[in-house]
Amino acid sequence: MSSSAHCSGSKFLGRLKSPICSSNAEQDDHQLPKFEHFGEAVEIPHGPSSDATLECVRVDMMQNENKSDHHCHLYEGKNNILIVRRAQEFQMTLQFNQPVNPSDKFQIEFYIGIDTNVFNGTKIIVAFDGSQTGNWTGRMIQEQGDECVVGITPSADAIIGKYYTNVAVISDNGISRTQKDSGTDFYLLFNAWASNDEVYMPNEEDRQEYVMNENGCIYQEESGGGRQWYYGQFVEGILDICFQILDDSHMPLVNRGDAANICRIGSAMMNSQDDRGVLVGNWSEDFSNGTAPTFWIGSDQILLQYASKGPVSYAQCWVYAGTLNTFLRCLGIPARVITNFNSAHDNSGNIITDLVFNSVGNQLELNERLTRDSIWNYHCWNEAYLSRLDLPADQDLGGWQVVDSTPQETSDGYFRCGPCSIKAIKEGMLGYQFDGPFVFAEVNSDVYKYTLNTQTGKTELLSVDKTYVGKKLVTKSIGGNNYEPMDITETYKYPEGSSKDEETMKNAERTYKSHMQYDDEQGVEMTLEIPQERVKSGQNFQMAVVFRNLSEDIRTIHGLLVGSTIYYTNIQRAQFKQETFDVTLNPMETSRVQVVVLAQNYVPQLGCQSNLRFVVTAKSLENNQDMMAIQIVNLKGPDLAFAMSGPAKVNQKVFVKVEFTNPFPFSLRDVRMAMQGPNFISYRERLYSVIAPGASITWMESCVPTRSGNTMIYAVLDCSVLGNVQGNWAIVVQA
Repeated sequence: MSSSAHCSGSKFLGRLKSPICSSNAEQDDHQLPKFEHFGEAVEIPHGPSSDATLECVRVDMMQNENKSDHHCHLYEGKNNILIVRRAQEFQMTLQFNQPVNPSDKFQIEFYIGIDTNVFNGTKIIVAFDGSQTGNWTGRMIQEQGDECVVGITPSADAIIGKYYTNVAVISDNGISRTQKDSGTDFYLLFNAWASNDEVYMPNEEDRQEYVMNENGCIYQEESGGGRQWYYGQFVEGILDICFQILDDSHMPLVNRGDAANICRIGSAMMNSQDDRGVLVGNWSEDFSNGTAPTFWIGSDQILLQYASKGPVSYAQCWVYAGTLNTFLRCLGIPARVITNFNSAHDNSGNIITDLVFNSVGNQLELNERLTRDSIWNYHCWNEAYLSRLDLPADQDLGGWQVVDSTPQETSDGYFRCGPCSIKAIKEGMLGYQFDGPFVFAEVNSDVYKYTLNTQTGKTELLSVDKTYVGKKLVTKSIGGNNYEPMDITETYKYPEGSSKDEETMKNAERTYKSHMQYDDEQGVEMTLEIPQERVKSGQNFQMAVVFRNLSEDIRTIHGLLVGSTIYYTNIQRAQFKQETFDVTLNPMETSRVQVVVLAQNYVPQLGCQSNLRFVVTAKSLENNQDMMAIQIVNLKGPDLAFAMSGPAKVNQKVFVKVEFTNPFPFSLRDVRMAMQGPNFISYRERLYSVIAPGASITWMESCVPTRSGNTMIYAVLDCSVLGNVQGNWAIVVQA
């Protein structure tokens, strides 16, 4: 659809006279008449008027003062356009051709879009005679000679977007307006500092983290490992792109004052699955037509590319989450990225995760008829902080809301998820919009494990695990450069087995699940123990299969261990190990079977993501008890080393160096590297055709810091057989 079709067009065949305006961009060419005679369709303010030929000759939006007061001073832009937040006063200076008399009448008019109307909030008139035509208010702060300083307070539910401004002087004959001037345009955003805004966040430390912080960490391992991410919500051009995304979604302007609606549209538009949104997903190993998901440093390059070329290739869950986080924070909605470890994907909608295994312990592929559900090693989504005015007030379901843009399942016809109240998920109240059952299953579904009898084709229930899914949920700790993970599992679920947990499950099962009984008290407990220290890729390591005989009888165990390389979505890439063993357990005895894992076996099968999965199936011969245990090993990739030629100072050249050594016994080919540092070094890339075994490369770049204070240098390395190699370096730029 062309941009002009958003608001008007002769081919419109809807039930309205014309389409509802859904473009914030069209107004740039829209010009109101300079003079309107009374008798035309104009709003006539009450009160006396003057015959004096008063005229407004200059409007000063007081950008610097207002942007600082509204916490918008970090937004970068060449035109220094005003950016303010709703439900908070901003000031304007109006200069007239003569001093303003008490009998003179003037008003300020604000417009968003075209075909504006005072009744739907797209046209706002602020008068200074005590009359009011909308929810915005104005006051006279100071009058001195021919200048007036006025204060304007947008309503707490005002439409967010780009407004243009006219000053209108009213005489007996009509209304005389200033001509449209881009210098008086301004952006209006959500306001986490205003108590009557639906995104209000009461704690200043939280606001600094979840609205103002440009740097984050997206965790991919329970131990706290992951990748630091540059959100860049204040980078020049990003704010315009975020509003372009809303225009591209054809979201009506009149709906853009509702944060829940913005979150839902953002969730749909971050993926290109059904609406040519921002990012194209790819969970294969062929990224030849785009950029590997592991190569992105942050959101700014993604959004800038989208604005110029359309959907950007490629993304996986953390890329979607990082980019949506930028979108939300840029518009003023407090947001953070969440990682859920052992995240279930319930395809069947029964909030149970059914996994079917064949006789050698490998999970069947997800397109198999018997196992449509899956459990990802981790999954990243977003939380947005809203009061949820669309939900019953007596339920108190505001606060953090799940918003997920990774295209997994459709919601109301589009690939999107949320906003979904975390409080509702914790209590098992799954009837409230949006997408409660799906989110609940991700964090709290029971896992039913089946084995497939290849002779009969039937499945047999092997075990039920109530603790595997949603093992741990984390987000970045509060504090600018504090990259420790914060465990937020308790915000989603009560402790397993507690009375409150049982109550939650009953609430959830009442509508969405048929209860299945399973007796797992059969005498022997089996677990897998992996090294406490993170294993480096290319190292040998040991693990153990642990059996505990909780019965007073001897148990003879026959077991099978299968090791595979996998994608983080738990899809098998290749099997590299298979080992059988037999154990005899005396009553109440514990026994460990040591398993040696050799790098020479798994390294050739790794691919670009370093995850190993071990599945052990075992049977107690005396009573036919079946057991199964699954354990994921995340391998640590090689490190990047940083150095700098001297102290970093504003406007002074300094050299940054990144070093990498290939630790593998094979060459790395077509290696891409990227480097970026906010307000320090612009985004740069370099390609190395080959890095021999044991060889080192050194990449040095000159840069000139532009702002003092704390910043971060990000670097990443990627090739077809090695992903997730990235590093960062925190530095302080001196004034």
